[in-house]
Amino acid sequence: MELIGKATIHPLIFYTGKISGYLTWINSFLMLCGIELIDKKTVYFNNYISAFLLFIGLLFTVISLINLGKSTRLGIPTEDTALKTNGIYKISRNPMYVGFNLITITSMIYSLNWIVIILGIYSLITYHLIIKGEEDFMIKRFGNDYKIYQSKVRRYL
Repeated sequence: MELIGKATIHPLIFYTGKISGYLTWINSFLMLCGIELIDKKTVYFNNYISAFLLFIGLLFTVISLINLGKSTRLGIPTEDTALKTNGIYKISRNPMYVGFNLITITSMIYSLNWIVIILGIYSLITYHLIIKGEEDFMIKRFGNDYKIYQSKVRRYL
């Protein structure tokens, strides 16, 4: 099994978009540890909203990783894989991306810093473009089975 597959969009956008999201996550983790590299704006409810969204985001990510198992890739696979439609994939075609996006949104809300917000928005847009590319790949790989799946299950939630 190869962990790194083929990027569905230009590799520069693919990797910088992912890294942008990861940087927002790292920033939030450091803030939670008391290390503030950038200013954090505090609004009464942003800590509670962030905690809730983080929990849901982590839940989606972990469950989707468990459901994907050995099919997990960074990019699209080059070898044959099976179409996953069970478990959490019955309620979202992209639960891992839902989780990643929620974690990124959590970071944006938690810090309320314009740098984190810009990085987060770039990451969210990049993930959407990646998903669109993956959908094209899935249609080519699985044909009508994937189109039926698309008609029954939403892209996000």
